[in-house]
Amino acid sequence: MDNRITLIQKFWDFFDKRQFEKALPLLHPEFQAIWVTSNECFQTKEAFIQANSHYPGKWHTHLKRIELFDSGAVSIVKVFSESNPAEFYATSFYKFKENLILEIKEYWATVENPPEWRKKYTITYLTE
Repeated sequence: MDNRITLIQKFWDFFDKRQFEKALPLLHPEFQAIWVTSNECFQTKEAFIQANSHYPGKWHTHLKRIELFDSGAVSIVKVFSESNPAEFYATSFYKFKENLILEIKEYWATVENPPEWRKKYTITYLTE
């Protein structure tokens, strides 16, 4: 199996188990994370891990898909909580350096029902 897939799987497994500190060794010393939808950049791996470990609530992750390409990888992850009705999808683009994750650029989307005006144009799509 490609090392990039293993890194991504371990990363999200640690996040799902709320073992954020265990993800630190997977991240390159020059790591940065960008949350595009909220215009935030975490310039160190420590800042990124701390922000996630202090995020309110107990959230779980379900890694749905990983795709590799020449310069990196992309994953789709569903994020949900047992105590919060909100659900999200994180689409994450990865860059790697020296067999570690160098950068994660994430786009977050809220799971929601379509607006009434659009329902006449679509059918219900049952997600995976």
